[in-house]
Amino acid sequence: MTSMQDIADRLKISKSTVSLVLSGKSEGRVSEPVKQQVLETAREMDYHLNGLARSLRVGSSNLISVIVTDISNEFFGNMTFYIQEEAKKAGYLVLTINSNESDEEFDQMARLLISKKVDGIIAVPTPAGAASMQMIKDQGVPLVTVDRICEGIDADYVGVDNYDAAKKAVKELIRDGLRKIIMMRLDLDIPPLNERERGYVDAMKEAHLDRYIQLHRIRFGEGMEEDLDNSLDAALESDAVFFTSHRVFTEAMKNVAKVGGVPHGQCVLCFDDVRPYMTGTSDIRYIEQPIAQIARKAFDLLLEKMHGETGTGRYVFPTRSITRSNM
Repeated sequence: MTSMQDIADRLKISKSTVSLVLSGKSEGRVSEPVKQQVLETAREMDYHLNGLARSLRVGSSNLISVIVTDISNEFFGNMTFYIQEEAKKAGYLVLTINSNESDEEFDQMARLLISKKVDGIIAVPTPAGAASMQMIKDQGVPLVTVDRICEGIDADYVGVDNYDAAKKAVKELIRDGLRKIIMMRLDLDIPPLNERERGYVDAMKEAHLDRYIQLHRIRFGEGMEEDLDNSLDAALESDAVFFTSHRVFTEAMKNVAKVGGVPHGQCVLCFDDVRPYMTGTSDIRYIEQPIAQIARKAFDLLLEKMHGETGTGRYVFPTRSITRSNM
């Protein structure tokens, strides 16, 4: 049986482009010549949209949802914006939901979305949310995961190599002569943070800086300010502080401001964009994730799933270390 991928391979175009044309949602997204090529090739190859795709199209609500864990995090806010822009072009509305890192809230919202016949879900899994993710799959709702891999769940994943990104960034600090590098992370057992911690530790050990390894775990929500206060002295005495999430970084910078700001000569590294903080004299750097690419790939994959495509994969994009010199 001919698949969309077979058509894409023959024309040397993306499968998502083929999906848009065959689902009737190519207006404004695919040029007329390409559209005609896809339709002609589909006829030649005797392509038939499968039964699931037909039922989805007939019963479509034209509504998809994006479930994130912390909408105040700029990464998730920007990602949702780009997904919404892509969805709008394809004729879909986007409902954004914040789970607040709560497995229970995620499950409740997922069940509500299913009852409302949402066409598909792009989700950031919560720490122990595998059962809820499987429930979405069991209900036949197309699902794509972003930022976090949910092990044991057969769903597409789109994100970055958190281990490699952290390790490379910490190695750059070491090459610049910094030795006493400490790490601050949210006290949540989730793959991205665990991988970033592992990258930090391995970079320090490979440089024989084991004696300087310090891991400060900061509670999410209640207790965060107290934990940041308790780790302030260690941060001020270090050569560099690696913040593994934007949320911890911004809250920590408020604390540091109370004591006069980042000490002269100290470096601060954060995962995700912190350009507003890079305007002064402090050495502040960040690891840039390609948010727009991640968002567009996630939506394209969801669109394919909503039109009957099967099979899953993991799509990992490269990161980039940003300093004031290469902004």
